[in-house]
Amino acid sequence: MGELIFKGIKVEEIDLTNQLEGQVKLDISQRASFNVKYTNDNLHCAATLTIDMMDKNAPMDFNFKLSATAFLDCDEGMDKKEIHKKAYDEIYPHVRALATTILVNAGLPPIIIPKVKMNDENIKLAGERDSENNQFYS
Repeated sequence: MGELIFKGIKVEEIDLTNQLEGQVKLDISQRASFNVKYTNDNLHCAATLTIDMMDKNAPMDFNFKLSATAFLDCDEGMDKKEIHKKAYDEIYPHVRALATTILVNAGLPPIIIPKVKMNDENIKLAGERDSENNQFYS
């Protein structure tokens, strides 16, 4: 077991389409993806969480996408699956708060992003590829 040190977060993408008129009931469909990339020495990582939601009945009238990356330092020798779980636990509250703030300030109801429990079976690790020093890879 090791620890991750949160170094900061960067929003990569925010996209909101809100063409809804009047009061309507939203039937939201949500998708999420999460990816962690490591430096060659495995002492630093970038964890990216992307949330994509839309109205099932009118996807062109309402859709929202948010992608953010957290930068973290890893203890030497940490298991990548453990890093994956801890990195998700670190970035999730930031992305949830940001999404809720954006949607409420856009005049929409607060839509809370559900948290997915990270199980070892859900985590897929890519094989190491040749890359330059200090470049992130998955």
